[in-house]
Amino acid sequence: MDKNTEKKKASICPVTDSDLDGVAIFLNQHMNDEFSPEVWRKGISASWLSSAPNHGFMLKYENDVVGVLCALYSEQHINGKLVKFCNPHSWCVLPDFRTRSVDLVLSVISQKDFHFTMFSPNKSGIEIFSYLKFKPLDNAVSFFLNVPSININKVKIIENPALISENLPEKEKKEYLDHAKFPWLKIFSFGVGERYGFVIFKSQRYKKLPCAEILYISDVVLFSDCWPVLRTHLLLKYKMASSKIESRFLIRKLAYRLCVEQGSQKFYRSDELSAENIKNIYSELVALDL
Repeated sequence: MDKNTEKKKASICPVTDSDLDGVAIFLNQHMNDEFSPEVWRKGISASWLSSAPNHGFMLKYENDVVGVLCALYSEQHINGKLVKFCNPHSWCVLPDFRTRSVDLVLSVISQKDFHFTMFSPNKSGIEIFSYLKFKPLDNAVSFFLNVPSININKVKIIENPALISENLPEKEKKEYLDHAKFPWLKIFSFGVGERYGFVIFKSQRYKKLPCAEILYISDVVLFSDCWPVLRTHLLLKYKMASSKIESRFLIRKLAYRLCVEQGSQKFYRSDELSAENIKNIYSELVALDL
């Protein structure tokens, strides 16, 4: 039998708990060896949905993993309703089996009753997800200089993990608690009067200086109102010279913007939700230290 024909017989099956070790080793060896198998396993096993059907799908040939598309599942409050999400990520297929790559994607998105996000496609992935009717999110990112402000009296900032969730609304409190366990995420809450929100960010470099990559803002209106205090806090507490914020999170212009650049393209697939409903949390962006 022709070798290529034989390889087409590679089977696709869901990634279960018992498969996580093998998939983690595969990803360490073939996708990113900077993450140990243990780190990969922890990231791909994350879940925020008790009834999650799997951890993605894998391609197996003669009992070996030859391809995988992982998936993270969550249940999120959107417009007052609980909505189920599936976030496919970490898509890696060995060269001899690349013709089966799309089969992995189809296996994931054929699952019913989920809305889908894809936040880290490669170049070929952008074409494929566009073809599969995934909608692009605005990928513009704004960089701001964290110029200190003297007007910081009215805003309260809370850093103590035991106290951050105390004043948050119930939905935001759950979001915070769901993400507080990841050590590479930096989180603090902020408020004026009785209104509180919180910010999740990671440390990166911009122009060779520390930069706060802001992944999530729970209250964008309050964030804009408190921006002078927040940029001061990022500078003085965390030594972040600048901040990187996706333009889609900004409801109005903020002071000291350095520039606007095109960031990585992100997608979502839903017949009911709009781009405003799509968040970076509950995804590989937080579950893995990317």
